[in-house]
Amino acid sequence: MDREILEWIAAHTGSPELTAQLTHAKVKKRDQLGTGFFVYFERVAGQPSVEGHVRPICPHIESRELLDGAGCDLFIRDGHIHYLEVYARGGFMPKSLEDFTLRKS
Repeated sequence: MDREILEWIAAHTGSPELTAQLTHAKVKKRDQLGTGFFVYFERVAGQPSVEGHVRPICPHIESRELLDGAGCDLFIRDGHIHYLEVYARGGFMPKSLEDFTLRKS
């Protein structure tokens, strides 16, 4: 699911620098919580910095496995992707979703 979310963000945000970073993103650490999870990324050398005015457009996640769907946010630090937060709205988030769709919030 992480890869699908990153591809969706890259397709909808319109920043070539962000797209390059998301395409080559390497997971450093993943923290699973009962209501969601965090995915932390390694800083990949040679990637262009994302300009300060770029705000990632993040999808709403729909699944019959979720009470009210889920949301997500991508955080950028010093021009490079830092972490992705995925959170259930109103309930439990399973470790993996088998069937889900992504759409604009």
